[in-house]
Amino acid sequence: MAGYLEDKVAVVIGHGNDAHRGVAVALAQAGADIAISGVAQDLSAEAALHSISNEIWALNRRSTVVTMPADDAPSFALAVSATTRELGRADLVVRCDSVANA
Repeated sequence: MAGYLEDKVAVVIGHGNDAHRGVAVALAQAGADIAISGVAQDLSAEAALHSISNEIWALNRRSTVVTMPADDAPSFALAVSATTRELGRADLVVRCDSVANA
């Protein structure tokens, strides 16, 4: 799958958890540059987003972090707009949600 998304830009929206990280890294391994986007409610949450971004850079792909103020549709539009400013465009948007064990 390496190179399948070469020169594409993906916005990966999530909570900085394992699901978010896994999707972002898989897309980067396929050749995409990645905008890591999520709600940064505190410094720990923001650090998690930056940690994922650093992993993307380590794969020799461009990455940026786009924090959103709330988990709603206008924020998603802001994430895509910020990605376009930072990385030139947004070809793909993926929202990563995970289900916690009850």
